Amino acid sequence: MMRPETEQLQTIIRRLLPLLALGIAWLITQFDLTPVIAGGLAGYGIINVILLLFLRRYPSVTNRLLLGSIASDLLFVFWCITFGGPAALTVVQGIGALRAWRYRFYSLWPAFLPAIIGFILFLGAGNAMTFTTPTTLAPVGSLLLSLVVVAALIWFGDRRNLAAREWRARYDHLRREQKQQVANLEESNNELRDRLRRMEALGESLRAISSSLSLDDVLHQILDSLTHMLGVQRIDDVALTLARPTGLEHRLLHASEHQADWATVLAQTVMNSKRPVSLDGFQITQQPEWQPLAAHQFRAALSVPLFDPDQPDHIRGTLSVVSRQVTTFSPAEERHLTSFSIQAMIAIRNAEFHVQLSRQQAVLSAVLHDMADGLIVYDQQGTVYLDNAVARQIIAQSMERSGNLANRLIELALRVHHEGNSLSQEIVDGETEQARFYHVHATLVNPSADTRLAVLVLHDVTDQKGEERQRREFIAKLAHELRNPLNTLKGFLAIVLKESDNVGKLTERQREFLGEVEDSANRLKKRVEELIEINRNGTNQLKLRPIRANIIDLIITTCIKQQQQAHEKGIDLRWDVPEQLPDVIIDEERISQVLTNLIENAIKATPNGGKIVVSAEQHSQGIYVHVTDTGVGIPADQIEKVFLPFYQVDNGIPVKKTHLGLGLAICKQFVEAHGGKIWIAHSEVGKGTRFSFSLPLPDKDTFDMLVNRHASV
Repeated sequence: MMRPETEQLQTIIRRLLPLLALGIAWLITQFDLTPVIAGGLAGYGIINVILLLFLRRYPSVTNRLLLGSIASDLLFVFWCITFGGPAALTVVQGIGALRAWRYRFYSLWPAFLPAIIGFILFLGAGNAMTFTTPTTLAPVGSLLLSLVVVAALIWFGDRRNLAAREWRARYDHLRREQKQQVANLEESNNELRDRLRRMEALGESLRAISSSLSLDDVLHQILDSLTHMLGVQRIDDVALTLARPTGLEHRLLHASEHQADWATVLAQTVMNSKRPVSLDGFQITQQPEWQPLAAHQFRAALSVPLFDPDQPDHIRGTLSVVSRQVTTFSPAEERHLTSFSIQAMIAIRNAEFHVQLSRQQAVLSAVLHDMADGLIVYDQQGTVYLDNAVARQIIAQSMERSGNLANRLIELALRVHHEGNSLSQEIVDGETEQARFYHVHATLVNPSADTRLAVLVLHDVTDQKGEERQRREFIAKLAHELRNPLNTLKGFLAIVLKESDNVGKLTERQREFLGEVEDSANRLKKRVEELIEINRNGTNQLKLRPIRANIIDLIITTCIKQQQQAHEKGIDLRWDVPEQLPDVIIDEERISQVLTNLIENAIKATPNGGKIVVSAEQHSQGIYVHVTDTGVGIPADQIEKVFLPFYQVDNGIPVKKTHLGLGLAICKQFVEAHGGKIWIAHSEVGKGTRFSFSLPLPDKDTFDMLVNRHASV
């Protein structure tokens, strides 16, 4: 961009150019020019006009066109000298001076010819020069113009020298800056190259330690990769220390286990401070706590903690490197080792998980292979996800018998998926004598957020079913064989006791003995009836005769029947019921038997002076009936067993046991057949027990269906 003063000077020159042109034209008219000189002058003018047009049209070739103009000037000068027209040289000088001024920024050499011409004309005129005519004044004017051109050359030359020196200084400054930048770039490049090398080594190390899931291989690879990352020639030993329940466990690259005292010192310091430790030769030799490192002649050490990925505040161990060289480890190397330790701990954790999963998988495989029951896992589509050999064998045997076990198991699995609850079901596979009985327990598991599996355990109970069937058949035959003689015995006893006059006079002693025999016969008959009842319930032969009944009346009636027996033992039997309760649909005889069994058990378990209270209350789920006594109580570890058939409570208190342990089992079956539940509300040894059972209200659809299913035709 042109400076303002230069632009202003150019404007002034352009305005004065017409005057200069008129002056040159006037000067030409004053010369007495020969035709040859005039023609040469005209040709010179035409050539310069053409060059001027080319200069405007093709500015990129200015230097070449300037050379052409100088050649035309020299040719015209030679023309004038040859044909005797030296005065015309002033025209060449003027035009050359104007041209030199115009293109002074391109070059200064076009001004040399105008500077010389004035001196040539002035010296050539010599003593003959006069100051009377323009022709004679021309050498003087030419000399003055030459002086002006020379002065301009000197001035512009000095300006150019100053500019050259300024540009030279700038160039030197820029060159120094460039050298400094190049040095900085080389330093940065070397640092980046070093970082890249370390990052590549770190990447290779991470790939190496992540390529295996074997814990031993991972630990060894960590030590080897760490050595290559920091430099094999520089590192003398590497230690990987892990905290175990039994103490510190060291893995060293070049030393044996008994030479790990230096690793122990570093690990304890790092684990206590939870910070990296970097030591130089002075610290190792002068500070007594680092004496184990000095004993091995180590002069530099670096140790970083291994943080547990699952517990960021918990340190699992340390990574330590030592060197016998004097150079210490830099902060950049500490950062690289810290980054490496994070990935190394993740690799160790993954390897530990792999070991743990491998062990769990081995245990699971052993359990699946050795368990006596079949196990099948189904997904939500009913596809087998996992099974064991026993389950596969059961399914294969079912298919050989043309059974439908596989489809029924799939239906049960889909039902568990749909309902989301655990289910237990007994499945009979096949018919006739070849049928197999399986007790199947199904439950839902969620191993992950998007995975739901139904686990089915198949327990073959065919043998137990056969044994149970044989036992029931035996009990039925035994009860039948016992009931007939008992009925005969009771009949004859009744005749003897009531019609003694017809069969013979009895003494009081004989009547007492026969009364005892009758009581024993009645108890034996009741036991036989219990056996028949429990046997009938187990074969699904229990039938209910439901009617609408008032539970309050049933409680009072039953208590009145049992009061005589209670009074004989000195027990206060009473009832505590509200004035009104909703009616229920029950088999009145069965529920009366439940109440009778519970009250009789309470009488047997309650000592003289005790109390028994039968109560009832209404809940949202139905009617609750309670039988509470102040008897011997039931130990806590036996509460879940009292409803099992033939189970008798052993509470350490001597009580006369004249029953088979079937009463509560029968109560449980009767109550559950009505759609209710029976349980022990509370019991404490030496203080008493409360038995409770519930009966559903008549508006429950499930109970109505149950009544219809058990109702006799």
